[in-house]
Amino acid sequence: MTTNNAVAEVDIRERIESLLEAVRTGDLDTLKTIFAPNIVSFDIQPPLRHLGAETKWANWQQVFAAFQLPLEYEARDLTVLVDGDLAVVYSLNHMNATMNPALSPGGKIDYWLRWTAAWQKIDGQWMIVHDQVSVPTNFLEGTAAMDLMP
Repeated sequence: MTTNNAVAEVDIRERIESLLEAVRTGDLDTLKTIFAPNIVSFDIQPPLRHLGAETKWANWQQVFAAFQLPLEYEARDLTVLVDGDLAVVYSLNHMNATMNPALSPGGKIDYWLRWTAAWQKIDGQWMIVHDQVSVPTNFLEGTAAMDLMP
């Protein structure tokens, strides 16, 4: 790894820590500084893809409205691969939260998901240009495997 790539990895890891804290607390303003305006997101929620920042922000607003904040959210086995102005990041992320009582009284979630993100250095700032959030599928049952743990 070159010195520039090593510095970039540190920068990206710092941005990821900001992202994780923003997700925990529902800080949409911070998230807006991390995702690129032309983000293409394959998120865990429908539709199949979210195109552009406005769609991504609307998705985050739905997430934050669905849960009592702050929620627990962590990244494990975080890997950052950098080459010049492009980077790929992947991790297993854990989310543990209580649903908004108005939407699901007594509802809780506690599951692991897979996260992959493509980062690009844009105007001197590392930003996510593509991300994918998923859980494995039980094909025979047609259900998401929400009970898996690392």
